[in-house]
Amino acid sequence: MFATLRQIGAAARISLFSLPQRRAMSLAAAVAIAMVVFVLLGALALDNGFRHALDNSGSADLAIVLRAGAGAEVNSTLDKQQQDLLDDAPGVVREQGRALVSPELYMVVDGTRKAHGEQANMTLRGVTPAALAVRPAVRLAQGRMFRPGSNELVVGRALQREFAGLALGAKVRIHAVDWTVVGVLDANGSVFESEMWADLHVLQSLTGRGSSIQSLRMRLTGADSLAALRRYAGNDPRLAVDIKTEQEYYAEQAKQSSDLINAIGKPLAALMALGALAGALNTMYSSVAERAKEIATLRILGYGHLSTLCGTMLESLALALAGAAAGTLGAYLVFNGMSASTVSGGLSTLVFHMALAPAQLAKGMAWAIAIGVLGGLFPAIRAMRQPLVNALAE
Repeated sequence: MFATLRQIGAAARISLFSLPQRRAMSLAAAVAIAMVVFVLLGALALDNGFRHALDNSGSADLAIVLRAGAGAEVNSTLDKQQQDLLDDAPGVVREQGRALVSPELYMVVDGTRKAHGEQANMTLRGVTPAALAVRPAVRLAQGRMFRPGSNELVVGRALQREFAGLALGAKVRIHAVDWTVVGVLDANGSVFESEMWADLHVLQSLTGRGSSIQSLRMRLTGADSLAALRRYAGNDPRLAVDIKTEQEYYAEQAKQSSDLINAIGKPLAALMALGALAGALNTMYSSVAERAKEIATLRILGYGHLSTLCGTMLESLALALAGAAAGTLGAYLVFNGMSASTVSGGLSTLVFHMALAPAQLAKGMAWAIAIGVLGGLFPAIRAMRQPLVNALAE
């Protein structure tokens, strides 16, 4: 066993020390693998950051009520009768005899990105003071809350960072009305940092919605409260609604957009991986051809097939690991913490930070190793099986 390991080590040293003789080809193979890892980690950083933003948004003890089959707030409508019925529902926290609920409108309005001056959608949410009461993780970082009945806005940190004209004191033109930014929301990187909030009743009047809303958030009393709330709604035909925790709602939204990100990013990385694999195969076949006499000499000296196989495989893996290290370092420096935005389930812009965790870095390394193994396997088999006479004649 020890002799075999010593032979493998000797064969590997010969393979690795010969890499400078094929400097250009070896560098090309390593760069191709680095690009695969870079692109893959870019897609994973986008997906991870997006999921983190939505995961931070949902609360397990906050129910969200939408019209049955709506799927998202933007598609939902709840009338005044339904709101009144839900005010009497069981399992909801009550303060001073009233249910702790937040009736809300969800609107999409135009905004201008800072980066390129292009138009993009922003979320405008109509709320009452109860919006902060049901969301303890959301707080005012600067300024103050809007005054009820006024044309004032509070904006999320992330939205303010991404869009122009949202500084404190700025005037924002929405639906032919000038609104004043009076506060900035901090929500620990959640989706609410990508929103503007204004007075619910002012928006209802401005948009001609009367007393209708699009969603109702209800603070639950305990673990069994959601089931009780659903039973209550299910027993009243006037309440044709879907009720889920806010955590469940945003998990569904995250899955839809995450699937889209992966559907684009992973096939692109796979196509690049095929190109990198072709480069690795070319490099390794060239290596085997140039070292045919060396390999044959080792076999004459008693080195076994396993030693020859492992020596060639280790050369390919060395190139793959070098490429993986370069690609991982580049991706981490470029993508980790980068501000990005995408269209959320409500058709508005969600701003978040891309993030690379150890799990994503491990995936990038695994892809590189797979390319290295496949790139070295067939040339290694050829080196192992090539007749000695043919090898010495080359």
